[in-house]
Amino acid sequence: MKFEKLIPILFLSTASLFAQNTPPNTATTETAPIKPTSQEETKTPQTTTQTPPLQQDGTAQPQAKPEVVEPYKSPLKANLSGEYLRSLQVTATQRKAIQSNPDLWFADKYKVGFGLRPKADAITNLDFDKTTADTRNSIVNQTQFYLIGDLTPNVLFKVAFQDVRLWGGEVISAGNQDQKYAVISNAGTTYDTTKQSLVAVNNYAGFREAFLDLKTSKEGIRLRTGRQIIDFGDGRIVGARNDSLNGNSFDAIRLTTKIENHTTDIFASVISTESNSNGLVANNSTKLGGPGEAYYAGIHHNFKVADWLGIDVYDFSLFKKRTAVKNPPDWATEQIYRDNDQMNTYGFRLTNRTKNNAVPDGVKFDWMVESAWQSGYTGQRVAPDWMNQDGKFKTNQNTGAQPAITQNAKYDSNLVAVQLGYSPVKEFRIGVQYVQASGDPNRNDSSVGTYNPLFATRRMAGGSIPFAGNGNSGAVFWQNVKDYSVHLKYEAGKWGTFIFNPHWYYKVKLQDGYYDNNNYVTGSAKTGGLASTEDYYNTQQYNQFAPRLGKKIATELNFIYIVTPFENVSFWFGASQLYGGDAIRNQKNNMWNADPVHRYDFKPNASYFTFQTVFAI
Repeated sequence: MKFEKLIPILFLSTASLFAQNTPPNTATTETAPIKPTSQEETKTPQTTTQTPPLQQDGTAQPQAKPEVVEPYKSPLKANLSGEYLRSLQVTATQRKAIQSNPDLWFADKYKVGFGLRPKADAITNLDFDKTTADTRNSIVNQTQFYLIGDLTPNVLFKVAFQDVRLWGGEVISAGNQDQKYAVISNAGTTYDTTKQSLVAVNNYAGFREAFLDLKTSKEGIRLRTGRQIIDFGDGRIVGARNDSLNGNSFDAIRLTTKIENHTTDIFASVISTESNSNGLVANNSTKLGGPGEAYYAGIHHNFKVADWLGIDVYDFSLFKKRTAVKNPPDWATEQIYRDNDQMNTYGFRLTNRTKNNAVPDGVKFDWMVESAWQSGYTGQRVAPDWMNQDGKFKTNQNTGAQPAITQNAKYDSNLVAVQLGYSPVKEFRIGVQYVQASGDPNRNDSSVGTYNPLFATRRMAGGSIPFAGNGNSGAVFWQNVKDYSVHLKYEAGKWGTFIFNPHWYYKVKLQDGYYDNNNYVTGSAKTGGLASTEDYYNTQQYNQFAPRLGKKIATELNFIYIVTPFENVSFWFGASQLYGGDAIRNQKNNMWNADPVHRYDFKPNASYFTFQTVFAI
């Protein structure tokens, strides 16, 4: 899908929206006043007193009172839609309390809210390497304040201010060593570039959401402009990603139409810009090593066929503008290193979870099938694999010079996810899931075969079923993986919800690496710089000194406990135990390693513990 093709659609739809809400022109229906004659103009007006009509009993008939127009009262008061709570990760009990509470509304139009979410994590040996010190303990806190204004039947806005910070992550430069601890609020920081060339600057606070809705009275058409959360289905393709505390937000324009059982969304967003403007700095400039101009746009359509079947179809495109070489020749003002890059993600989702992404009441079976494909071109021209098996022939980033023979590099990847669950009683569910995300057997050729999850929700991807998606540790994610899992959930009323969720991860293509929540996982330089057995160029199958390619990545056992003792407060506890598979073991235990000290560095066990408190009103 071309980004520029969405612009006319959005503008035409905007015009349609305003046309539906423009009052009729009354100028043609009013009767023009009759101009008096000259004689009538000179007559002295006579004062007359009209006697009100009498009733049968002789008393005067009461005069009709003038009509009083009631001020607008938002229908969302005590009935808030979940559409406006996408920035919060809360339990179902908390969400219901927030939606039905009228106390935080004022003037019958405005709703204020607040959220506080400290989260502690403890991670041990997630690289499965006994020689590295990788035990990490941290506490991160998320604070949110939001305001919703439902001004008229046609105008609504929301702003959500969010601060996310690492406890103890701030350092000030004034004073002696003990005075540099982060206990002085809002202290300034001095960066000494003589000691380090790269300086990490934290962006703690900002607007998670800031959008304006222009809509018809029944929201048949809604145009949303500004910073917003885009989340479809289970969040498996694009979602809020609230599990990360920071979450996803898009600077976008989005049109939503609803006609009976059909809902269509068209959106276009700017996710990276090259140029500074109005005194604002673009940190994504290619001059600073950034990606340059990039846009994300698409269309999503949902059709509720019946209570037992909902259909989603979608097509999303990530577009990255071409990249110029660093040192163009004298005869050229611009020389292209990489042409325009466009990756299209299109697919469908079928499910019987048609009631706010949950099954209707009384239904015991729930199921879901989703499949997506990625296509398009990377904008790069690469040498054919048969002449470039060692990867030496590449386009020169400084001059743009290409190999003698080249071909266009293209995207060719896919994802499939299947879920099936059964609830013999309302409180208990047993479910199974299979997810396969494609891998690339040869990352040196012209085809990119590793699936790219982009803006998907990670740990919580599962829609209305908590923790029914990826593993809780985030150690493995949906790229070059076959993920088999079981989901057991028991809701014990006031005692909370208990979830047991084991996963078994295998590689799709043994030559490809393995990937966690943040993309490709690298290994220790002591064991070849690889986290698992790989064959980047697909040329090592007959190399007896190369580690044998392994298939299994890991086994992950997850236990989650969630309890809501008060309607505004919940506690979440998670414990994960992981066991590395032969794909990791064969790389860490390599008898052919040149350094005999690191021939057996594999440590099979890893763990992840997390605890968070969520307060939201």
